[in-house]
Parts: sequence; C-alpha cells; structure tokens
Amino acid sequence: MSGSRLSMLGAALFFPVAAYADVSLTNRDSKAHDIIIKCASTSHASIGPNTTRGVGKGPCTVTLKSTNASATGNGNDTLVIHNGAIGRK
Repeated sequence: MSGSRLSMLGAALFFPVAAYADVSLTNRDSKAHDIIIKCASTSHASIGPNTTRGVGKGPCTVTLKSTNASATGNGNDTLVIHNGAIGRK
C-alpha cells in the first residue's frame, strides 16, 4: 500500500473514534457532590471526591444540586468541580 493510502486509512480509523468522544467530569474537591446531568436525557447522580467519570455524548450540562451552578461541555470537553464551583477545563 502506498503512503498516501495508508494516511487515508489512518484518518478514516481516527475520525470515527473522535466522533464518539464523551464529556467527562472531574471532581477535585475532597467531598462528593450530587449532580444533575442533562445530555439527550436528564439523570440524577453523584460523583465521589477526587474522581473522574464519563457524563455522556455532548452537549451535556452538569448542575451541582448544592449551588445550582452549571457548566456545559461538548465533544471531549472536561468539566471540573473545584472548591464547590463547576466550569469547563
């Protein structure tokens, strides 16, 4: 196979993987947080201290139940909880 054909094959293999990237949520706090996750549907969950978890395919909005603060991520974004606040990395 020629180099250009290999490059095209590599690109074809890469892009489908990128299309299925999930939004992730990292909790940098030393306590757990109850959250609301809204992607295609809405669910209630929690995230433990110093933990990272997948949220879903974007766009997804995560809301902290304790403060009602929220952040929205898309694609392979990472949302971060730190000192009781949430934002996009």
